Amino acid sequence: MLVCGRRRPQLKRISLGCSNLMPLPTQAAWQADFLSVFGERQAPPFCPGCKRMGFFGPRKASGDRLYWLCKFCGLYQGIDEDPVQCIATVHSCFSWPTIAGAPYIWWVRPGEVKYECPWCKTVVYTQQVTVRRPADDDSHPWWQVPQDLTFEAASTFWHDHGQSRVYL
Repeated sequence: MLVCGRRRPQLKRISLGCSNLMPLPTQAAWQADFLSVFGERQAPPFCPGCKRMGFFGPRKASGDRLYWLCKFCGLYQGIDEDPVQCIATVHSCFSWPTIAGAPYIWWVRPGEVKYECPWCKTVVYTQQVTVRRPADDDSHPWWQVPQDLTFEAASTFWHDHGQSRVYL
């Protein structure tokens, strides 16, 4: 399948739950990755799992939790943690956003049975809102997100799609 004029890479199943995909990351590695993108304005990184650009990068959650996540395939890895496969969910409440032609995906780590919708504040049960990962759906609009972008081009693309970062 051709995507944006290029053959779509074959996704290989990665062995999650072991540290052979990526070494156990440190806080210093997270800071270096964050600074390379946002301080030095380097191109956003490719996901080591699905090899897509524009969805993977260092992130920070409340409580100072530092991690990497790919919003295309759901690869998650926290500081000093083995990588895990997150579960794709879409709540679809009235306020749920659409990004780049598809409903936003809220990724849930294994074992998380519920979460609070960040838009409507309703308690959402993971099992009731689980959807296919974009990586497993050839018709998902996010396959059309351009690849191999510079920092500036990625920033423009995501800004045009309502996002303030250089990756989703």
